Amino acid sequence: MESVVTARFDAGEEVRVIRTVRNDGSFPGVDKGEILIEAGCIGIVRTYGFFLQTQIIYQVFFPDVNQVIGIRDEELISARLDWVPRHFHSLDKARLTRTLAMNGEVLAEKGQIVEIQRSYRDLEDGSLKYEIELCALRFQLDASVFTHVSQAQEQTVLQEQQV
Repeated sequence: MESVVTARFDAGEEVRVIRTVRNDGSFPGVDKGEILIEAGCIGIVRTYGFFLQTQIIYQVFFPDVNQVIGIRDEELISARLDWVPRHFHSLDKARLTRTLAMNGEVLAEKGQIVEIQRSYRDLEDGSLKYEIELCALRFQLDASVFTHVSQAQEQTVLQEQQV
């Protein structure tokens, strides 16, 4: 069965990069692993092409750095969408901003510190969700449910886990 890959953006559209892009070795004059463009930056699609006939790669001009960079389709959202920056990465600690319950049973209290498993960005609406595990269940929750944990609070949690 053949699948058809179609472009989400046309030439001239403004797009936003959803994750920091590093040189994979294909960008000339820049060391491998060096940052090419930071998450949240806005660029303008110049054109696009296909890699291995299964992935769309956009050539995006970023005026702030005066560079054209090849960006994969799954790394872009429309610049018109509200931008929610990603504050947490895998294994980061975060504090809940509300109590979480399921079927009337409280799974986690407001203020409880949890560990972020992964983050997910919806490419259509730009929303950001974080995955956590509670009671052997995995949940994807809106980014607004989490806030930062101070270093002192994180140290306390680590010490409690060692006891």
